[in-house]
Amino acid sequence: MFSRSLTLALHALLLLLTPVEADFSRAPYLQLATENSIHIAWRCQAPMAPSIRFGTSRQHLDQTCSGNQIIVRKTLKERNTLTTDPLHSAPDNTSQFEAHLTGLTPDTPYFYAIYDGHTRLTPDDGTYRFRTHPVHGSKRDIYFWAVGDSGRGNQMQKDVHQAMVNYNLKHKLTLDMYLHVGDMAYGSGKDPEFQNNFFNIYEPTLRHTVCWPAMGNHEGYTSKGKTGIGPYYDAYITPTQGEAGGVPSGKESYYSYNYGRTHFIVLNSHDLDRSPSAAMAQWLREDLAKTSLEKTDWLIAFWHHPPYTKGSHDSDKEKQLIEMRQHIMPILESSGVDLVLTGHSHIYERSMLMDGAYDTPTTAENHILDDGDGHPKGDGAYQKSPGLTPNQGTIQIVTGHGGTGLRRGGYSPVMKRSILQHGSTLVHISGQTLNASMLNFKGEVVDTFQIDKSQPVTPKRIAQPWKPGKPTQGTFLIPKNARWHYLAGDIPPAHWTAPGFDVSSWKFGQAGFGYGDADDTTVLDMRNKYTSVYILRSFTLAQPSDANNLWLSISYDDAFILYLNGKQVIRNGVRKGEGKNATGIAQHDAHNKFELFDLSPYAHLLKKGKNTIAIEGHNHSLTSSDFTLHPALLLKTR
Repeated sequence: MFSRSLTLALHALLLLLTPVEADFSRAPYLQLATENSIHIAWRCQAPMAPSIRFGTSRQHLDQTCSGNQIIVRKTLKERNTLTTDPLHSAPDNTSQFEAHLTGLTPDTPYFYAIYDGHTRLTPDDGTYRFRTHPVHGSKRDIYFWAVGDSGRGNQMQKDVHQAMVNYNLKHKLTLDMYLHVGDMAYGSGKDPEFQNNFFNIYEPTLRHTVCWPAMGNHEGYTSKGKTGIGPYYDAYITPTQGEAGGVPSGKESYYSYNYGRTHFIVLNSHDLDRSPSAAMAQWLREDLAKTSLEKTDWLIAFWHHPPYTKGSHDSDKEKQLIEMRQHIMPILESSGVDLVLTGHSHIYERSMLMDGAYDTPTTAENHILDDGDGHPKGDGAYQKSPGLTPNQGTIQIVTGHGGTGLRRGGYSPVMKRSILQHGSTLVHISGQTLNASMLNFKGEVVDTFQIDKSQPVTPKRIAQPWKPGKPTQGTFLIPKNARWHYLAGDIPPAHWTAPGFDVSSWKFGQAGFGYGDADDTTVLDMRNKYTSVYILRSFTLAQPSDANNLWLSISYDDAFILYLNGKQVIRNGVRKGEGKNATGIAQHDAHNKFELFDLSPYAHLLKKGKNTIAIEGHNHSLTSSDFTLHPALLLKTR
């Protein structure tokens, strides 16, 4: 009898200590971190007695947040005696809990768990954690993720997020924060769209990384910046009283915060007055004027509508974009802004080091301070003086490629990169150096630049800077109908794309390669026998800077993968795999036309002198009526 009672007691104790499968309608996520506090929010649709247990040891959660430290919010019709702000349009029976953990130690990791009474709701797996901000002015590296225009809830959005997660695992990196530059809840920013297209997708990251948001136009269909009411403002807790540093804005839609020696500015470019005399611009001037130059080395700003773009939107034709360029950029640049991140335009674009380009239409002449690629192994890092020095150059990034459909309408004259690939942006600041990369949805880094502030510099404006865009004039480094080494009807070894690969056993023929349609010089007996062809040759660059002006001109049917010096750089129409393992081959008709592909993002892979180019061509099926692979390499001169 005693033994049975003891067994039951131990079983009951085990149930209390074991987390249950929580019925969260919105899983726990972090918000508004400071040096000594953080907010944690979640939703449930069943009654609960909420508390949070937390501590610096995962095994010893010795502090508790409960009672009036946790705000409870409900919809207007259900809040009864609650005096907290009602939820705008949450589902029936929703309770939103917003816990404020205080008295924390700066720059310290903590673990936490959500409890309903004595029942733990979150698993003890180490992923429910946070780190407080370092003391303002302290020397501390920063690593953050920035994404925009992602909130479709589709597979591409998931792939972009997973690519970041995998990259960080591979390189043993931990995010300090997550910036979203808007359009996180297509199509109208409604409460269910936030849940399905933002929270459900990013939940594994949101539980341990604060997302600092900027409102996009799609959120603006349902949420209003003037009132601070709507699903966007229900979802996020942002500083209105300078809680995380900076001057109080009194508005959740624009604010600032500090992290170590970096000051962040977040603006509402959508539905507030953007004029120089309006409240937002006045607050911006005051905030920047009061930013401590002794404690701040870097200034980063982000919002939704880009001052410079020729992607799916045109910054020379749209009011919000023009006004952010003409009214807001002069304020920021006069205070030494280093980096501006935006979205709205569904593309990745990244500028040269620039200052003072406020004209409409945008001009680059005498507004570019360095027209190189900014890559440490390419043209070299962009140089600025230490600290916040006015008008020494800004890098603009349009990171509106997080999941929605991509489009390019043209090329902005200030942009060094214009890439139609889904992905996101990663930024790492260490001391006097800022490194940023575009990580595509496959986990590949396709653009990298660096800003170096280690030495005082005197900027010089370039009267005729490098011009982006498709070539109007050029010289062929590999002409059409050039001779290539090729392998047909067999599979090459894994290292076939590397420089120095022995091609002595391969055939040597003249492009194009293929059959059918009477448009090929080297006719192959492919049909019903094999679907892939491999070609390789070398080319010479006279100057390292020529790598920034290379274009692939290619006629192809159906798909191809391009390699430069052994590195895969373009995958067109091949979903997965390479060589015999390639799958998901799309259909594409050549029509005897040549398409252009910009190779400047891969300039760092090339060198002065001899380089290797390799291409594998793939046909959709064995029974296809035709196949074409006809490349040329063009050096753009205009």
